[in-house]
Amino acid sequence: MKKNKYVNGILPMMLINLSIGSVYCWTLFKEAIWAYADFSKSTTEWCFSLAIFCLGMSAAFGGKLVEKDVKKSSLLTFILFTLGWIVTGIGIQCKSAVITILGFGVIQGIGLGIGYLTPVKTLMIWLDKSKGFAAGLSVAGFALAGVLASPIIAYFLEILPVYSVFYLLAGIYGLCLFVAYLLIFRPEAAEDRKEFHKELKISEIIFSKKFILLWLLFFLNVTCGLALISQEKQIYHIIGVTSITSIVLYCSVSSAFNLVGRLSMASLQDRLKQKHIPYYIMAAGSLVVCFVAAFNAEALSLTLLMRWPVNFFFGCGFSCMPSILHQHYSIKQLSTVHGLTLSAWGAAGLVGNQLALLVMSNFSLTALYAGLGALYAIELIILLVWVRNNRAKAPA
Repeated sequence: MKKNKYVNGILPMMLINLSIGSVYCWTLFKEAIWAYADFSKSTTEWCFSLAIFCLGMSAAFGGKLVEKDVKKSSLLTFILFTLGWIVTGIGIQCKSAVITILGFGVIQGIGLGIGYLTPVKTLMIWLDKSKGFAAGLSVAGFALAGVLASPIIAYFLEILPVYSVFYLLAGIYGLCLFVAYLLIFRPEAAEDRKEFHKELKISEIIFSKKFILLWLLFFLNVTCGLALISQEKQIYHIIGVTSITSIVLYCSVSSAFNLVGRLSMASLQDRLKQKHIPYYIMAAGSLVVCFVAAFNAEALSLTLLMRWPVNFFFGCGFSCMPSILHQHYSIKQLSTVHGLTLSAWGAAGLVGNQLALLVMSNFSLTALYAGLGALYAIELIILLVWVRNNRAKAPA
């Protein structure tokens, strides 16, 4: 059968991202895990931290694999992600923190990294005339998982033991990922501009000032986003929202803002000559809303005012990065450079939620919001330095 962008590009991309994006629903599982397995809060935080760390590191080391063989990378995603959820369920059922961390943090985390990279370049090649939209669509699928899965997971947790929910979801997500493996196909990419004919070595990429500054930008944005996402349910409890229905609703709306941010700002890039412009909007907007929310941190209206726009900009940071990398590197090396950049996500996974837990345990929500505002201010400064450094070098 003739290959086409819908069946062999968009559909497998959605199946992959709707599965692996469920990692951001971890906050919904934590209380059920505490109640059943009596794990410490530190254990559940490290499950999430290691999942994001392994995501970033497996993307960094797996970029070349994704570059060469998208079928093999999608098969590895299916095996590792599904196995990770099964092992997590076993760990919880056995009340073993080590097995749980191994399953969710390590095995699933490696599957996440390979799976996250797999559809991005593939879809950008299928939708060659609108690469920004293609990247946004791919990354938006990752955010959409939270919108769709949150109420479903909450329902399952009401009727099933928490470990059984992991087994059930392993079966559902495993089926989606296997179908994606069967369908996915990457066509040949169009020729890059002549300045990209030379393939850069990894050492040339990672030790350049351009890459280092981009890495720091991404690291700060993801650190701040994860600090909020990982503690979202607990933040709502602090400000007096205890109804699980309300919390799921707020989490779903927050995920929806993330989804819209990913798709809209990446689509905007297709109409912009300089692909970094949305990052200005992202850093400045997040800075403002964090400091506004810090003035009355425990007010529900201000928390939502802060939480939803920041999640919008958090999504923008992910979806706009592939087009920035394409403009400054090439489509030929996109998966490799993108994977290296995602190591910042892995590093942020070790910092973001641990930072939030530390601040909330010892200080207050005001301190958390003010601290995140300060990090966004540093991010904006780094962006200005990066733009100044590359103004004369950026290709047309």
